[in-house]
Parts: sequence; structure tokens; C-alpha cells
Amino acid sequence: VVVGGSKGGVYSWDSDSGVEYRQYDEGHTGPVQTVMCYPMEDGSHVIISCGAADHTIVVWDLETANKRATIVINELEHAKNLRYHISKDGTQVLVWCTDSVPFPNLIFVDALNNAKNSVYCHEGFVRHAVFAKDAAKIISCGSDGKIVMWDTVTLEPQITLTGHVDSVLCCGINDEGTRIVSSGEDCTIRIWSAEDGRQLQMMMAQDEPVKMCAFAKSGNKILTCDTTGRVYVWNTLSEIILNLIRRYADNISCVAMTNDHSLMAAGCNNGRIMMWDVDKRELLWEYSHHTGRVEAVAFNSLKDTVATAGADGRVSLIAVDSGKQVNCFLGQDEPITSISFSPDDERLAGCSADGKLLLYQVDSTGRKPKFVLRNNIARITSFVWSPNSKLIAGCGSDGCVLVWNATSGSIFTVLEGDSAATCCAFDFIGKLLAVGTLMGTTVLYNLETAEMLCELRNNASPIREVVFNQDTTRLTSVCSRQAIIWDVATTMKIRTYDFVVDKNNDFKAQPNPYRTTVAHNSTVLFDHESEGVVYDMMAAEDPLLRSYFLTDTRCIGTGHSHKTVTVWSAAGNTGPDKFHTTHDAITSCHFSHDDRLIVMGTQDGNVVVYDVLHNETVEVIAAHQNGPCRCVKLSHDNNEILSCGADAKVILWDWRKRAATRIYSGHFISIGCCDMAYQGTRVVSGDNHGMISVWEKETGNNVQTLPLAHSKALLSISMSADGSTIASVGADDKVSIWNVDLGIELVSLTAAIESHPLYCSFSPDGNKLAVTESNGNVMIWNAIAGCQWYIISEAHKGKVSSCSWSFDCRRLVTAGADSVMAVWDSESGAPLHKFNVKAGTLSCVSVSPQGIYVAAGSNSGTLSVINVPTASRHVPEPSFLYNWLATHEPKPSALLYMRLASQHPTIANVQDAQGWSLINHCMSKGNAAVANIVFNAIQDGTGSCGLISAVPFTIQTRVKFHSPGEGGDDDGPNSSGPSMVNASGRSMSMGVAGLRKKSVSRKKSFAGSKKLNGSVGAGQIEGSGDSGLRDVLVQKSVKSFSQQIKKVAVELFTEKRDMDHMELIMNNALALALNSKSSECVQVLLDAAADEKASWGSYHAVTDMMPSLAVRYPYMCYQFLASLQLQKLGDLEVPVAVMQGLDKSVIRTAPIFTNVKNLWQSFLQLHEVKHGPQPYAHVKASMVRLPFACSIGKESLLQTLVESNVPVQAYGTPTVRAVIKHKWRLYGRLRLSIRALIYCAYTVIFTTYAVLYSQEDHSLSREEYWDSSTKAKVHLIMDGYLFLQALWYAWVEINQIWAIGILLYLRSWWNTVDLVSITMMPVICCLHIARAAMNPGSALNPMVAIEVILVYFKIFFYALAFEPTGPVVHMVFSIAFAVKNWAVLLFLAMVAFGTSLMVLYQYVLYPPGAWYRQGAENYTNFAEMLWTMWKMVIGSYYQLDANMESGEWPEITLIIFSIFMFGVQIVMLNMLIALMSSIFNQVRNTEEDVFLRGRAQLIVEVETLMSNRQLESYALMPPYVHLLTPVQRQVHNGNSIEARLARVEAMLKEHVEAFLNYMRNQAMNPGLRVMQDMAPAAPAEGAIVPAADAHANQNALPPAPPGFMYVQGPNGTMIMVPMDPSVMGYGMMPGMMGMGMVTDPVTGALMSAQEQINMITLQAQKLRESESQLPAILRQIDRLQRTINNQEMRMEGMVTVLRDIENLLRNQQPVIIHQETRPPPPRRGAVLTEAELELEVKRLLGKQEEKL
Repeated sequence: VVVGGSKGGVYSWDSDSGVEYRQYDEGHTGPVQTVMCYPMEDGSHVIISCGAADHTIVVWDLETANKRATIVINELEHAKNLRYHISKDGTQVLVWCTDSVPFPNLIFVDALNNAKNSVYCHEGFVRHAVFAKDAAKIISCGSDGKIVMWDTVTLEPQITLTGHVDSVLCCGINDEGTRIVSSGEDCTIRIWSAEDGRQLQMMMAQDEPVKMCAFAKSGNKILTCDTTGRVYVWNTLSEIILNLIRRYADNISCVAMTNDHSLMAAGCNNGRIMMWDVDKRELLWEYSHHTGRVEAVAFNSLKDTVATAGADGRVSLIAVDSGKQVNCFLGQDEPITSISFSPDDERLAGCSADGKLLLYQVDSTGRKPKFVLRNNIARITSFVWSPNSKLIAGCGSDGCVLVWNATSGSIFTVLEGDSAATCCAFDFIGKLLAVGTLMGTTVLYNLETAEMLCELRNNASPIREVVFNQDTTRLTSVCSRQAIIWDVATTMKIRTYDFVVDKNNDFKAQPNPYRTTVAHNSTVLFDHESEGVVYDMMAAEDPLLRSYFLTDTRCIGTGHSHKTVTVWSAAGNTGPDKFHTTHDAITSCHFSHDDRLIVMGTQDGNVVVYDVLHNETVEVIAAHQNGPCRCVKLSHDNNEILSCGADAKVILWDWRKRAATRIYSGHFISIGCCDMAYQGTRVVSGDNHGMISVWEKETGNNVQTLPLAHSKALLSISMSADGSTIASVGADDKVSIWNVDLGIELVSLTAAIESHPLYCSFSPDGNKLAVTESNGNVMIWNAIAGCQWYIISEAHKGKVSSCSWSFDCRRLVTAGADSVMAVWDSESGAPLHKFNVKAGTLSCVSVSPQGIYVAAGSNSGTLSVINVPTASRHVPEPSFLYNWLATHEPKPSALLYMRLASQHPTIANVQDAQGWSLINHCMSKGNAAVANIVFNAIQDGTGSCGLISAVPFTIQTRVKFHSPGEGGDDDGPNSSGPSMVNASGRSMSMGVAGLRKKSVSRKKSFAGSKKLNGSVGAGQIEGSGDSGLRDVLVQKSVKSFSQQIKKVAVELFTEKRDMDHMELIMNNALALALNSKSSECVQVLLDAAADEKASWGSYHAVTDMMPSLAVRYPYMCYQFLASLQLQKLGDLEVPVAVMQGLDKSVIRTAPIFTNVKNLWQSFLQLHEVKHGPQPYAHVKASMVRLPFACSIGKESLLQTLVESNVPVQAYGTPTVRAVIKHKWRLYGRLRLSIRALIYCAYTVIFTTYAVLYSQEDHSLSREEYWDSSTKAKVHLIMDGYLFLQALWYAWVEINQIWAIGILLYLRSWWNTVDLVSITMMPVICCLHIARAAMNPGSALNPMVAIEVILVYFKIFFYALAFEPTGPVVHMVFSIAFAVKNWAVLLFLAMVAFGTSLMVLYQYVLYPPGAWYRQGAENYTNFAEMLWTMWKMVIGSYYQLDANMESGEWPEITLIIFSIFMFGVQIVMLNMLIALMSSIFNQVRNTEEDVFLRGRAQLIVEVETLMSNRQLESYALMPPYVHLLTPVQRQVHNGNSIEARLARVEAMLKEHVEAFLNYMRNQAMNPGLRVMQDMAPAAPAEGAIVPAADAHANQNALPPAPPGFMYVQGPNGTMIMVPMDPSVMGYGMMPGMMGMGMVTDPVTGALMSAQEQINMITLQAQKLRESESQLPAILRQIDRLQRTINNQEMRMEGMVTVLRDIENLLRNQQPVIIHQETRPPPPRRGAVLTEAELELEVKRLLGKQEEKL
């Protein structure tokens, strides 16, 4: 052992004895940095020591301690920091300087030969350098980010390696000299090829700079250390994996590794299995054991056996060492997609494509599975073994996870879930089970209690793999876009890895501790245990490579050590896989429920079953012999195919047996379409005669026949999931929805179709119906709400031939004649993806249930299949993209997003697994800056952005464990099953104020829970002799065995998952913005909606959130309503006679908003209008954008606005105005009119009552008063009526308080007045009947007096609702409330001056009986004083005489009185007049808005007082508010006289102000510079020229520049000012225009300023006179036009009569002409021209040569 000392000494020890061997002194003058001992060829040993400070290299003899050589590095004598590296043979030394120096910084030293060579390398300084193999090459790295390979002898650079973003801190090379490793400040480790310099891999785990890296001696591991001291050991097995994937990318199908990573097995598409030795990097053997693709490979724990599963349904056990088959097992008829050994290697489990779990005994001699575990309700998608091999868990597509006992095949427990389960994993001890779902969530269950512990959200796509680490502290959830590391104890997210395909290097970023961006363009490996990422830097060479293995995220299993390697790849073709049939055109296609098979119908009558996963044809059936196969449907269990064709047959096929199961008879002509109910047992078909037939699927019995459903051929038909409703589209352009059981048409959708309908399809939940049209539109009808939900305008260029729904109802796929397949969000109608398959006209389309695959058939016989996740992998995922844009500067973020939006137009709508788009993420985080970037990239009016996404529709499996006593055949009372916790019991909360549900529910439950027959969840035991148990399993289908072999009844039933309203809120961008409490985000969304950037369906989301918006941001709500214009739908021509009986605008609600002609045809009864010459009015059809704006209830738009603090101008916005007007006409006017009439009668009766009360004798008793007169009897009867009427009003007010709450009720002072009045009326009636409190001074008299005022005051309330009186009442009250401050000031003045007069009047002496005695008594108390001061305000002054006659201080009294009268009557009263004038103008501006608010308040009061039956009758009000308004034609354009007159007036004002300003400046600055000397150059603007000189010689004035002219100022000087082009020619001579001078048009002399003003005023007056004559001229023109129209109509009628006569004469047959049945004349524009009309009349009259 040799050691260098800090003082320059070198020491050696004997490593065996530990005794010091030698000491080597006097070699160095400072610390020794590096020392090594090497053997020489002659058997001796040398020591090479390198000094840190003296820059010296010394070669010592080990045995003699003598110096062999001393080398001083003079080249680096001025450097401070040196580093050394000695070659392995000890003969060469590398010296480099780590400082930035201008001289050579890398020195090669031959220590034995004392030779040196130097070179300057790396800009900056050298970080590290090493020798390659045999010291023939030198590898160096520096601060310039480069790694350079040098020739050792010549020091010439051989290869330069670039790729690191920043400085390269360390480099190394393996012993073979083939690979170079480097690490740098960018936190990455990179592996390079030493041969050609290619970057092979990049590894990343640390988030700190990596300061050291080196290969191990074996070359299979790499050691790295970062600046924080964390050490990572990397296994280079990733290299062989990447090489294998790269080399066999188009053939490899599956990969598996052993626990120690020493062996790797790969399955191929051609059925071959390859075995690789990872350490030696060589292929051990390759054999073929399957006839089709190898679907899965798995090693056992002993590494001696490998199991393979193939598409041929076989499982093979193969010896690892020889590759020979040891055993073979048979599966089912379907391919086995996954396989795994149990941890004890005794059992083998495989999952088949049809959702069955097969268990095999490894040492069994039988070839069939021991157990077949199944769930007949759903498919098993994946499985996992427990660590003790006793349990096996299977994930169901219904969200249920079944855990079986592997020994007995019985159910251990059942775990319920809300979404389809995709994968699962046990922890290391088997107590926890993690389940990944299709929604991107991971659910943790406790197996001992079957309790759900937590739910981990935020994965961007469906979970592909969940893995625990060794100590169960962390959980990794992997999807196709992300890997998230979770803390199991706290359920907190530790770190997120975003895997992004980045070809343009847009997302290169430094890693951080919380979120790492893995931007790549090749293949990436991820190890969850070490959180290490390995990049393959070599992209796929073939851009058209179609790799099955690389189409999705793959997880390479490594046995049962809880270690997996996840593979992401950017390789492969993102285009469609095209299957070219040998048959004719594809007429129909339909996916299976497992996303694997697709069935096609062809033009030559064949039915083709195609395997999408394996890209192969499974079966071809010659289904129809005499014509094409029109339509095909695949059953839910994938066992049967329904087909129909031109041979008038509807056939149900068992496609595996190629046999017809049933033929449905009833049609006698070609059948064009058919469908099969998903949930029910019915099939339906339609033929070319328009007949629809419905049959029972199993029996073939006819359920319903509709012989005259359509007048022409059926084009498409669709049946709801339960089979109770069908929708049909016919060639007669009719779209109808039918009730099957009743055989009646429920609704016709023809009015909602703008062009020819082509295809229809029900959503799986039965809520929506999609109808495609020939003009490229797709209409979505809500079958529950009974209205058109939205329309996708111009979805395709040309006709839309077909559409299809995903099973979760989140996606709608359409295909058209433009060869494009488009994917849309089903809730908002926003585009998600568009794929141009370039296969010609597409005839049909289908989407797989989970939305993974989209397939379309074309008329050319090509089936195009697109893997949507693979095709969209180049589009950044929303959560990642938001995080990237939010963490970078706004400007580069905006540029990046604009570039991405140009490449991917639908990037704003791309959704993650939860359904959130980029907008949703912005809103949830309250980031308005990123939202602005997104919306700024969208053009106004495009309507392409979705603000809401669909909530998935799922059918859940519920589990019920019955106690032993319930089954009837249990073993004992102590038997019990495990307790189950219903996962649906969870609840969510969200802080959004005013959340509401729509009055029309958007959800529909199935007709009941469906209990399925069959062995539910039970294992089928091979060769079991227990026939009694088997009978129980078959008959009851709900029995199984627990782990203790005790009978426990397990009932599984399906039901529709309740759609929680909160789920819709969670996917509503506006709700997320409100919940984030970011007003900026809310404003951004509202601006986007107002600018028509949101899709049609997104306005439903806005309507849902209007209550919350009005409560939280009232002014923002007003601004949105003000900017939200009505949607223009088109123009119509309506007879004037029809419009005369209506108001200026016609308003109605309708369930549709397309085809406005049909919409208004029936409403205006235009079909009853007689044809003939008549005037027409041009009207505009428009619609309120917010659907359900006229809904009724507590959360309706109008009631929300009334209860909120929105400005009054909000009621004048187009939307709210239309809502108020419609509700007023619908029920407000009638109900308020009735209430007003009743109240008027009530007021008249009470007025009569008060008059009689004032005339009665209050001293009489009740009996005496009754007998006194008839009036008295009437008076007492009025008491009873008023009492009952008051009680009724009290009941009404109580109902209103109950409906809106006491606080909201008391916010209106009208309600306070009502409450007081209603309370007093019964009291008055009771006291009057009791003859109590009627004496003088009692309370009844003032109560009656006050009640009279209150009763009459309520009349104003009803007057508010009617147009003649409403504005006046509003104006009166507004002015009264506006002068309250003035009234307070007046009251203070009265109190002040009145109190002073009281003081002065206390000494007034007056004789008894004096006439001014009463004036003095007016100041005896405070009340009298106020009354006196008020009389003085209104002009009564006689009270002053008492003080003036006999007062002590008359002079002071007179002064105070004068001041009071001056301040009140002169100042304050005049101020009141001016104030009221100003208030009147203000009120007049908002008069209509205030009136509308009052009417809205009354309408809301009417709604709150409606009964439940009345509310239900109006609850089904159609959602869309339509308006017809006359078109206001602009007679005067911008160049008309009126416009020019306005510009002249504006110019006149500007010139007058300019002259006045000039005169002021002239007066203030007499020394203003005047142009005395006229230079030839053009003067500047505002320059002044003396008028005398100008008149003397006008030619001396220089020409005015263009746009300027000379005018004469007040002091006679000429001023150059800009000209207004709008008044060119007025008051200017043509010859003077070029010079810019204003002259008199008669004399030609220059005009003064006043003359110019007078001339302009005169011209303006003339223009006004001309303008006043314009209406008369226009009326004359209109009369002439009507006369011409009438003449043309008469001529057209004459032509029609003459043609009839001509036909009569030619046919010689009697013809009866009926005026009523005569066809209507053609519309204007379609008639003959005047010349053609004249020729036609001449021809008919036989006067071709004569003049008419």
C-alpha cells in the first residue's frame, strides 16, 4: 500500500503484516495529490507520485526508494489547481488545469521516458480527463459541455461528443473501450459510443449536479455521485433492453426478466421466444412454441422455467437452459393475454381475452385449467398473486375487484369500485391492495376489513401499473403519460415524472425535487425503485415502423421482487393501421366490448371479424347471398353477431361456429339497418319500405311492427340500452323517436334538422341521440330533457356518414365523406382529435367501449384503425402543459403554445383521464395568465373551446353478503362472510357558492337493477364430484365458498352509477374558477364565452354557474350579460298582416335552435296565410345563447339576478330582457293582472269601509249598530270580508317567506309595507266588530287612517309591472329617494332656526284676545315649532307678527327669519329644482332598466307563490328562447347627408374652440410670432400670415401643403390649419382647392373667420332642411315599389291563368281551377325578368310581333 503525505513524503506498507516498508522523501515540496504503484516488465515496481503544489511528477523505485525520474510541469507553472490521472500500466500521466487559463491546459506525460505533450482544449477549463484502453486515447470534458476523444501521441481530437446542457463534470470509459460515460451539471448521466460518438443512453435520477461517474470493472454497472453525496448504482441491463427493442421493434410483443436481471425472455409476433443472457449480451436460444403472437412471458422464482402464453390459447412451460417445452396447457377459445407464476412456483395463472382467469397446477399432468375464475357481469382485465400465494386478485371492467382463494377457487372477498379497474398490486406482506382504474385514480384497500383506505388521483390517463416498494412506504402509479410516486402513509404526492414526446426540444428542463420532465424522442426506461430514468438517445430509424410492443406503455416484470421496468416509446407510426379487405366496400362496422374485435359488413354480403390487437382476420362468414350486408352489430358478450342485408333477412350468428342461431322473419324487401339493445333482449330492423320491426332476441317473437314509420327507406335505426325506445332516420328526411311497447311516435326531430339526416345513434345511457346530416353538421338531442342539446356545425366537409358513442358516453366519434374521423366531447361538443385517414369516403365508424381504438370503413373496402392514445402521444398532456406554461415566463410560454396550437389545433380541448383540459387546470389553480395564453390562440367566433367535459357513465357491480341464516342451506349460525364497505358512500364537498341543479335533470337511471344469471364470481372446479355444490352454483348463481369452506351467499347485481352533481361541477371550468376564488379567471372565461370562443354545449356550463356568478361577482355578471349578444339564426320574410297583431318583437321558447323557418311556421301559423300579393316584413331570427335561461325555480337565472346585487343595467341586457319579456307574456301578465284586479276590489271595499267608519256613531253597540241601518249591516259584513282577505294575503306572504327566507324577504321594503298592512287589517276588523278602541283618542281611528294610506300605497307596487304606469312610478320613487340628503339638510335647518325662534318667543307679551295670539302659541313646544317652520317653508309668515308687535328682540327675530327664508326658499328650494332636474335626467337614462327590474321582481314573486303543480307544468319549458325582431335598415350610410351634416357640426365646434383658444393666447401673449416675411418654403402648421399682405398679393402666399388650408384669424392674420376632407367643396372655389384658401363663392375674396362660421352655419341649416324632406322622398319610393310589386304579382297571375287556358285548349278536357288549391306563386327573386315576362305573355296571347 502506498500513501502520499501532506508534507511531500511518500510511504509504503506491507499489506500482510502492516509494517512500514519504505519512506520516500525529498520528492515534493508540498502535498502529494496522487500516488500509485505499478509493476514493471523486469519484475520491479515503481511508484508514481504527483504533487499538488509543486507541479512535479516523481517516479520512485519501490524497493530501493531511489528516484527514477523527476518531471516538472513547467507548462502549468502559473496554474493554481492541477489534477492528475495515471494510466493503468503506470507509464503515462495526464495533467490538466481546472482554472480558466490562456495557455495549454492539458498535458500528456510519459513518466518513464520523460516526454511531454500539451494542448489547449475546452473553452473555459477542463473538468476531468481519463485514459482509454491501453492509453491510446484520452477522454476529456470541460465547462463548455463537450467531451473530446484525443489521440494520445498527436493530441489531435478524434471525436467530439455534445449533448450536455451545461458543464460536464466527469467522464469515464469502460475496460473494453467501447462505451464512454459522462455526467454534468444538468443532472444527467450519458453513455456514448466510443466508435462513432453516438449518444446511446441518458440516465437521470438526481436533481443535483452529478460530480462523479465511473464504470465498474465488469462493465455492467455504473457508479454516480451527486453534489449532495447521494450515490446511485446503475445497471447497464437497460442497454440490452434498449438494443433489443430497437433491433426487434417491429416483431417483439412481450419481454420479461428474472429477479437478478441475468436473463431476459422476449416473445415475438411470429410465435418465437428468444432467451438472452444479459451479462454476456448474447442470444442463448430461439424457438417457436406458438402458432400466433406470444402475448405474455413470465419466469418462475428459480429461473429454471419460463411460461409463455399465446394468441392460440395455449400456455407452454419451457426449460430456461435448453429452450425445450416441458409442459403445455390448454386454455379457452380466446387468446391468453397475461400470465404469472405464483410466488411459490406451484401454480400458474393466466387471463384470457374474454375476461376469464385460468389457474393451472404447474406439476399437473392434465392440460386443462384446474379453476376457471370468472365474473359474468364483467371481464377480468388483470390479476396479481398475493405474496403468500394463497390469494389471487382479479380486476373487473365494472370496477369490482374479486379476491379468490387460490387453493379452493372460492371468493375470499369482493371490493367495490366506481370505475373500471385496470391493474392491481399487493404490498410486500399482502395486507394492502392497490387498484388502478380507468379514470387515472389509484384506490388502496385493506384486505382484512375489505375497507377502502384512500383514493389517489391525478394520473393523466388510465393506470397501467401500480407497484409498492419493498418497505411499503411508497407507491408508484404508472400511466401512459406519467409516473407518480406517492407516500402511502400521508397519501401525498412525492414526485411526478412527466414523459413527453419532444421532437423539437421544446420541453428541455432542469429536474426539480417535485416534478421532472422526461422529454424524449425515442424510448425511455423507468425504474420505480430507484426513480431512475434511462433514455435511449437513438430514435427509431424507420418512421413508418409499426411496433405492437411500442404502441403503449409496457411494464417489464422481474419476478416477485416488486421491481418492474416501465417502457415509454415515441417510436412507431401514429397513423392508422389499414386493413384492405379482399371484399367490396365496407358498409358497417362495430366494436366488441373488450376493445379487441371489430365486425364488418361488406358490399358482397360477407361478415368479417377482425382482431384489432393482432391485426388479423379471425373469421369471414358469407352471411347474405343475394346482396350486400347492410348493417352488423356485435353482442355485449362477443358471442353473437346481428346482421341484415338486401335479401330481406335479419340473422343472429354464432360467429365462432359460423352458424345462424336465429333468423327473424317479417320483412319482404331489402333491409337497410338493424340494432341490438345492450341491456335488453330485443333487436330492431328497418327496410326500404319504411317499416320497423322489433323482435325478442332469444325467441324471435315479434314485439312491435310499425309499417308506416317512414314513407321511404330506413337509413338508420338505433335502440336504447333497455330496448324500450328506438330512433329512426328515413330517406323522407324524417327523424323520429318511438316507444316500442306502445308503438307510438314520441317526438319528431325533423324540425331540428337543417339538411338531409343520414344516421342516428343512441348513447349507451340512453340520454342523448346523435343525428348526422348531409351538410356536415351533427345534432345532439337530449332524450331526457326533450330538447336539442347542441349542434356541431361543420363537423366535416361534406356529409357525415356515421357516428358512434364510447361506452362511458364521454366521446362521440364521427366519420364523413372528407375521409376524416373526428372525436368530440359528448357534453360540450368540443373537438378532441381529428384524424385524416386518407382512405376515401368513409361509410361507417365505430369506437371501442373504452375509447382506445377508433375504426372506420370506406367505400374502397379499407378499414382504418387508429389507436387514439398512440396517435395523440405527441400532444402534450394537459396537466404537464399547464405546469410548464405556469413555471416559465409569459412571453416564451405564449410563443411555445402558439407553435403547439398551430401543430395541434385541438390542444386546448385535449383531456386527461379525469376529463380535465388545459383550461380546467388553469381554472383550478386560479392562473389567469395561462388561461389568457390559451384563449388568445383561439379566434373569435370559432366556438371550438369546451368549458365542460362529460362525466363517465358506468354500470357498477354491487355486492351483498347474506348472513348464513338467509340462505337456508348454511352450515351453522356462526358462519358469516366478510363485512363489506360500500365505496359509493363516499362524498365530496366543494366550496362553490350557490351551486344548483338544473330544473331538467340530465341523468337517467336504468329501469331497475339487473341481476345476472350464471356462476357469478365462482371458480369452476375441474373434475369435482360434489354434484350438490355444483347444482347450487348453477341454479342460484350467487353461492360460493369463503376461505373457511363455509357457505356464504354472495349476490352481485348491476346498477347505473348515480351521477353526482358534484362530478359535473368538477368538470365545469367556470365552477373551478369560482371555487379557486380568482376573479381574473372568471373574467377570462366569461370573455371567451361572450366572444363565441366556447362551443355550443359549453353554454350549458355557463347557465349552471350563473347563480354562483351573480352572488359572488354581480358586476362581472352584468358585464358578461351585456357583452353576450343574441345568436343570429337567420332572416325571414313574414307577411305584415301577421306581424301587425304582435308586438315589435315576437318571443317564444322552443326545444330546437336550427331550421328557423320550420320553427316559426307553426307558431305564427304562416301555413294559414293565403297566398297572393301582400306586403312582407323582413325580420331577424335570433336566440338567447344561454340555454334554460327561462327555467323556473329558486336557482333560475331571473330569480338569482333579483336576489343578487347586480347593477340595474343588467336587466336591460338582451338576454335578461328577452327572459323577462317571455315570462311576462307567458304567465306574469295574466297572474299579476288578476292579482291587481283582486287588490283593486280589495282597495275599493276598504275605501268604502273607511268612509262608512268616518260617518258611523261610535257610541253604539254592535247590535245597535247592526239594527241602525242598511249601511251598518254592509259595514259589518265588510269587516268579515276584509278579515278573510287579509288572512289570505297573510298566507301568501308566509308562503313567500318560506320560499325565499326571512332575510331575503325583508330586503324589499315593499314586503315590509305588506307585512305591516296585512298585520293591521285583521286587528282593525276585530276591534271594529268588538266596538273597542273607538272612543275619541283611542287607537282605532289612526290605525284606520294609516291603513288607508298603506292599502293605497300597495297599488303603486302593481302599477310597477305595467308599461303605462310602471316608468312613472319608478321615476317618482327614484326622485324621492334621491333627494333624501336634501330633506335631511332641510330638517336640520328647520330644527336650528326653529329652536332659536323658540328662545326669542318666550318673552312675547300679548293681550288676551289678540289676533296674533295663535302665532305666539306656535312656539310653545318642539312639535309646534317644527310645524310652524314647515308652514314658513311653504310660505305662511303670519307667525312672525307676534314677535314683531310685542317681542323683546324684534330686530334679531327679523334677521334670523330673513336668513332662514333666504337659505331655504332661495337657496335650498332652487337647489332642489336643479337637483331634481339632474336626477330626472339620470333616471330617464335608466328608466327602462329600472322598469324591467321591477317587472322581474314581480315575476319572481309570482313564481315563488306558485304551487308545486304549477311549477311542474312550467318546469318542462323548452330551453331555448327565440326572438323575431324587425330588421332596422340603415337608410343613411356613412356618406349620406345626415352623416356629413354631423361631421360639419363637429368641425364647426372644433374650429370655434380653436379660434377662441387662439384669441385667449393672443391676449395673454402679445408677442406671438407673426409671419411678416413670406418665405418660399411651406409654413408650418399654425403659422400666421398678415391678412393685408394676403389680400394685396395672394400669389405671394406659398402653396399650402396637402391637407392644410389658410384661414383668417380675428386680428386679420392668415393661419394655416388642417382641412377636414368631409367638408371639401363647401364654401371653396374649385380653383382655390389646391391652394387651401377659403374664399367667398361669389366674389372669390378671402373670407373672415366670422364669415366662415356664418357660411358653415348656413350650409348646416340647408342640410337639415334637405334631411327633413328625406322621409317624404323615402315614402314616395316605398309606394312606387309596392305599386311595382303589385303590378308584377298581377302579371304573374295573368301568366298562370293563360297557361291554364293553354293546357285546357290543348288537352280538350274540362279543368276545374280552384283558387284555394292553386300553388303559391314563386317568391321574389325566382320570378321571370321583365323581358322574359313580356315574351311569355306575348306567346300566350299569340301576339309575338305586336307591342303590348
